[in-house]
Amino acid sequence: MLVLVATNELQGTAQGDYAWTVEGELVTPVATGCASGEACGCNRGFPGLASGFATTTAMVVERPGVTPADLRDAVYDWLDRGGWVSLLEQTAVDRSVATGHDGCLGVTDYADIDAMVDAVIDEHLDMIEEVCSSFPEGTVVARHGQLVGARTHPFAA
Repeated sequence: MLVLVATNELQGTAQGDYAWTVEGELVTPVATGCASGEACGCNRGFPGLASGFATTTAMVVERPGVTPADLRDAVYDWLDRGGWVSLLEQTAVDRSVATGHDGCLGVTDYADIDAMVDAVIDEHLDMIEEVCSSFPEGTVVARHGQLVGARTHPFAA
């Protein structure tokens, strides 16, 4: 399966590069950004699914041992460790209270939460697939906001 992994290749060829991930760990091009993403660099990072840290360079690689279910599990685990699953659950409780209910969630509420989590995971998987299908295997990519492009070797003319 084609996936995105953290790479140190071409790291440092752009101003503000950073690599806090583990070389070769699975990454995603979908990231939340803060109000000062240009300054802090969160609008350029690929979050690492294992480390929880980010890098500004990723590579499209074939990982035959990674299945779609494995990738889905990795994204879920990353979201859960990062507090996103709990945040969605708390949002559902807050909405229940705001609409005059006691804040206790019923079976359908949990089904809604599961559907929201699945939708978030699907978005990550779709974007990973989109990037991987847009570039040949071995391409180093960089991200700026929602745009992902190939990073090339710098050279002098």
